Amino acid sequence: MAAMVHPDSWFIIVNPVSGGGRARRYVPKLRAALDRRRLPYACAATTSSGDASRLVAQALRNGHRRLLALGGDGSFHELVNGIVSQADVPPTQCLVAVAGQGTGNDWARSMQVPDDPERLAACMARARGRSVDIGMAVDARGRRLAFHNVAGAGLDAEVLRRLPRGGPRVLAYLAGLARAILHYRAPRFEMTVDGQRQSGRFLLVLAANGPRCGGGMRLAGDAALDDGWLDLVTVEPVSLPRTIAALPKLFSGRLAADPAFRVTRCRSLTIDADPPCGVELDGQPAGVTPVTLTVMPGALRALDCRDSSE
Repeated sequence: MAAMVHPDSWFIIVNPVSGGGRARRYVPKLRAALDRRRLPYACAATTSSGDASRLVAQALRNGHRRLLALGGDGSFHELVNGIVSQADVPPTQCLVAVAGQGTGNDWARSMQVPDDPERLAACMARARGRSVDIGMAVDARGRRLAFHNVAGAGLDAEVLRRLPRGGPRVLAYLAGLARAILHYRAPRFEMTVDGQRQSGRFLLVLAANGPRCGGGMRLAGDAALDDGWLDLVTVEPVSLPRTIAALPKLFSGRLAADPAFRVTRCRSLTIDADPPCGVELDGQPAGVTPVTLTVMPGALRALDCRDSSE
């Protein structure tokens, strides 16, 4: 039986190392803002990978239904998987959010979560929710993992493997990309997209639920978190000079005009590659191909921080 928890109470999971310690420094500011509003809350800190998912499962058993990750996209990825991996509380009965204090804060930006602690506390007190989609990835062993933002195979997973530690996310990603494109060879992909077979040699295959990834890149700038679709991005191999020339377009959304770049919409796809290549979910390594990705429309209830007039 769940413990008695005030229905307005928030369970806050803090990743103290996220954003080079920025999340840890944000905690007293948010605490003070919540205290001024007399909004009840409980805090717990993570110490290792996977802690957030375990803390979420325990919080749900204890009766919490409002959950905030204080970190980045990786922290929120664990929070979401902590919810979907348990069967006692439907995800739609939870209200979730992330305070973007990590190195990658793409979900927080897409959801317009304010950085100012007073404004965030006001949103948390109002507790207005909106239904959003999530994706589900299933690998060859049947392991299921949710993703809230993007799932990709190929170059993006290779970039993660080569990311330098520390520094701003954008600069780190560009450094990892520079390392990867010098050596990466595009595999041949075999895909089934909404039941239709597709194949080709691609640098990457990426399914986007949201419009941003990698700390602000806009590979699928028209993707919407609540439209019931995944935006499938494929990028064909191009020369090194052309790749370098395209880098600024990663953040401006102008890649859509490049003939090597293609975006289509789907609800499910299976990705296989020869040779097998790495897979990433929300910027987290997630094994290798093959993998099956499916959108789950309206599966999550997220904190709505938009102005009431929107």
